[in-house]
Amino acid sequence: MIKHFLSVLMLLGIWSVAYAQTPDSVREGPNNTRVAVSSHEGARNFQAHWGYSPAVRSGDYIHMSGVIAGPTGNEPIDGEAFKDSLRGSFSALNAVLKSLDASLADVVKIHTYHVFKSAYFSGDKLAHMEAVRTVKNEFMGDATPAWTAIGVSELFTDSGLVEIELTVYAPLKKKSP
Repeated sequence: MIKHFLSVLMLLGIWSVAYAQTPDSVREGPNNTRVAVSSHEGARNFQAHWGYSPAVRSGDYIHMSGVIAGPTGNEPIDGEAFKDSLRGSFSALNAVLKSLDASLADVVKIHTYHVFKSAYFSGDKLAHMEAVRTVKNEFMGDATPAWTAIGVSELFTDSGLVEIELTVYAPLKKKSP
């Protein structure tokens, strides 16, 4: 049991990198939903084990699971390295949205969960939030969705610094006959 759990945790590290680099496919889910599916086997195995999807489209709304940003190793990172990690996370979010016929321009609500007191980040709370704000603006421009930022003591990955969860409103386009 412990060996299985450790292998799942190792998949989490692989998943966060693969999730940002591979486009997702979509399958039909229950109740007329469309579910994003990772094209990376390790990510699909991790998601199947924990019983979740990266995103689910229900009508005109898309509910996205959180994506974690932080160092890939065990060494602390500075603000610039944190921004690079965030860029990977926002790219991953955008790839999933694209697979569901939406984009970051359609985001109406952001929830972010921040580990402000972490041995994996060399900056303070303001530097942490400034990095997230800067990269969010790079990807979302002048969009101002509702945003709740919550401080937490830890995330699922030990070195995770922030988890980003999105709610998106993107009306489905009717197909011509």
